[in-house]
This record gives sequence, structure tokens and C-alpha cells, in this order.
Amino acid sequence: MDSAARILIVVRNVETDSPDNYGALLERQGYQVEYVPSGQCPLAAIRKKTPLVVLFQFDYPDLPGLASLRETKQQIPSVPVIMITQAHSEQLAVWAFRARVWDYFVHPIDTKRLIDVADTLTKIRQGRPAKRTELDQGNTIPPEARLRCSGSREEQAILDQVLTYVDNNLHRKIVQLEVAKRFDLSPFQFSRLFKRLTTVTFQSYLLTRRVEEAKRLLANPKISITDVCFTVGFQDLSYFTRVFQRHVGITPSHFRRSVGEKPATASKEELLEQAVDYEVLFTSEKPEPVKSLSKN
Repeated sequence: MDSAARILIVVRNVETDSPDNYGALLERQGYQVEYVPSGQCPLAAIRKKTPLVVLFQFDYPDLPGLASLRETKQQIPSVPVIMITQAHSEQLAVWAFRARVWDYFVHPIDTKRLIDVADTLTKIRQGRPAKRTELDQGNTIPPEARLRCSGSREEQAILDQVLTYVDNNLHRKIVQLEVAKRFDLSPFQFSRLFKRLTTVTFQSYLLTRRVEEAKRLLANPKISITDVCFTVGFQDLSYFTRVFQRHVGITPSHFRRSVGEKPATASKEELLEQAVDYEVLFTSEKPEPVKSLSKN
């Protein structure tokens, strides 16, 4: 079958089978459906035979899954990517747009719209014109999410100066009110501007930047973990450990043992991407199950 009719479903962080069974539905519509299991990189399967579209299926987004989707889109930008998830938030919608996904679906899936999207992509692949209404029909990424990702040159210049200020002052306490005053902005104006340009809060970015600098310093065994903690602006070792573990997945001591060489310093763009990932993850987390009070 022509690769134009091939659809790749990448399974990420899925605990149960999809109740929508959209894979079988796509097959009944004549599409060849293949799966990439959880933990396996999809890039090889995509490069082997270019699919019509790649569907990333989540129960709830996790950092490896978000990173895999972003890497896929960056490495092979010509292939449309669709996100399918049980979680939904404005943060996730903004993240999806910034990652340049074609569309995303929330369970329960509107299967008719999914088929319509696949048919539209087929027309585009075959060189047939698709109406603008077909491209936009039912897209769940809200227009306001797209508008929030833009900014004037003056605003971008302010953002660059803010990020540089953070880099130069990581060792001390950084108060958002003081940063806003440096740029003649009220706290509300500053908060709104930063969130609109980056899609994350200033505090989320600041924590991400501190953690990334901590990772760089932890690669040097001559620097104690306590010194790392205070050097990157934390005032409490216990709090630093909790924040680090939540962002990285392991404690600072475990990270130090696992790192083989000094990690490269992340760029400002990469730090913003990571901050977005963290905020999306923490605002879309799967809720803790309610413990039963009944006795076994």
C-alpha cells in the first residue's frame, strides 16, 4: 500500500487501551495503521517509510513523551503530527501549537473529525487542493493560544534582557517585583508579558534555569551538593532536593553518580522549551486516585 495511506501511532505513557479504538476505525477506512510501542523511538519507523501522519497517544503527558514528540517534529518537520491525550488544559494547547502539531484530540475522540483530518492530509499528500475550511475545521488548538506566542521586537528585546538578568543573578534571590521595576513595568504587566511571550510563568522559568545550572555544576565532583544548592539560588537544601527531583526525576546525588561527563549548557531557547514542558506536565498531571476507606 502507498505510504501516503500509512498512519503511525506512537504509544506514549498509556496505561489502558484506547476506549475509542480509533486505530481499528482508521484501518476500516482503508488506512494502513502501524504502532510504535512505548519506550521506542519513532524516528527510524518514520524515516523507513514516510507516513501520512504520526499520532502521539498519551494518557497523561510526561516529560519523555513530550520530548519525543518535539524531537520528532524537529527532526522530520514535513510529517504532520497529531497529539491524542486524556488530559486537557490551555497550557497543553499552547504547548501543542508551539511544537507545531497539526491538531490534537482529547478523549473521547471525535472519530468523525479524526477521519476528516486524515482525508484532508491525504488530499494534500496527493496534491489535491484542500479548502481552508477543511484545514481549520474543528481544530482544538484555540486561536488565542496562537496569538500568545507572538511579540513585537521591543517585547522580544525586553525578554532577552530578562533572561540575561536571570543568568547573571542565579546565585541570589530573584524577586519578580524587582525584575519588573528594572524594565519600568508593573508586576501585572511583567507577568502578563512574560507569560504571553513564553507561555510559562516567570517563576516556572526561573526554577527551570536554576535546575539546569545545578545539573551543570553537579557534573563537577569537586563541588559539594550543598554548595551547588546555594550557588544556584536555593536557600534550603531539602527544598532544592525536592525541586530537583521533580524536574529531573532523580535526586541530586543520584544525578551526580549517573552523569558521565559535563553536560552542555542549554541555550535560552532550550530552557524555555523545558520550562514549557514542565509547566504542561504539572498542570496536566493525572489526579491521585482516591483511597478507599473500606476494609478488605
